[in-house]
Amino acid sequence: MSDSIREIIIQNFMARVAIITIANGYKTDCGANVERVRKNLDPSELPASVIWPGVEKVEQSYGELTCTMSIRVEGIAKFGSANPSVLSEKILADLKKCILSGWIRSPDYIDKIIYTGGGTDEYPDDGMIAVGAFALFDLTYTQKLDDPYLQ
Repeated sequence: MSDSIREIIIQNFMARVAIITIANGYKTDCGANVERVRKNLDPSELPASVIWPGVEKVEQSYGELTCTMSIRVEGIAKFGSANPSVLSEKILADLKKCILSGWIRSPDYIDKIIYTGGGTDEYPDDGMIAVGAFALFDLTYTQKLDDPYLQ
């Protein structure tokens, strides 16, 4: 196995977020472009989502580690003539729906997913064209004490 369990989870998370499209029954197309750890997106890349893997907390017991990693996912879209607050609420709802309902774990590394918060940090100023929302998730998985590649 070339990737750690954590890396596989991040890749699966990104693949899952990519299903956020209107064609798939969502209210936005924030899955059209899924990026990883990008601070600045060009307006031509919108709508988009950005995945931010965070720190993890660990408990050790009987030769294994139980790891809880945080992932922040941001959805960003142009609001056009729509109210940016209305669009940001649709983005947040899409992020929560995508991750919390119908999550198919393949491979089955994730023991638990918890939504821990989200919303819009900042609404756009005059002249801005895009708005975003974020959702925070804690994902729990186990790994062998001495090998981050094995459960």
